[in-house]
Amino acid sequence: MVQAPIEHDGDKCRDTAVNVFIDDCKETNRRTPCVLHIVLNRSSIWCVAVAYYGVILLRQDDLATWAVLGSMLNVILSFALKQILNQERPVSEVCSGPGMPSTHAQSISFAAIFFILSIIGWLGLNGISIMLIVLVIAVGVYLSWLRVHLHYHTTSQVIAGVVVGSTFSVLWFCTCDEMIQLGFVGIGSCL
Repeated sequence: MVQAPIEHDGDKCRDTAVNVFIDDCKETNRRTPCVLHIVLNRSSIWCVAVAYYGVILLRQDDLATWAVLGSMLNVILSFALKQILNQERPVSEVCSGPGMPSTHAQSISFAAIFFILSIIGWLGLNGISIMLIVLVIAVGVYLSWLRVHLHYHTTSQVIAGVVVGSTFSVLWFCTCDEMIQLGFVGIGSCL
């Protein structure tokens, strides 16, 4: 069954490839987990967006504003790197356009690291914060792994996205208080 292409990472990823993947799952009697992977992959960016909205509603401070601004710049950085590196995806029939770095992995990593650093700054290291950190890491790793599992990216493209997103997140988080002192962000503190 041929369906219209859907958007992923600003490129076209074809539902027909997903249908082939599901057909492969039927042969190995693993259809339900395969469909679940596809649904979770498609919702991963929405999960990140909901997390940001939650942080904004919960904290309502300069750190929340700084996180959202950093997330937007992180996506722009990913698109720029894709154009510069111009590396093909592993299966062009599944997704077209440049694949290095994975924008999903880069966005998820930026959000996960920023969240972890905020939690440590807010709660310190205790049982609750460690449980939250482990949960965030597990969800981030799973959602990034899906990009390889569904043949949207190679392992190196996902790892590059994780490295770039994580690095940018640490740098962005560390500059928040400096930007406040310079008057670029509100009047409060990021921590």
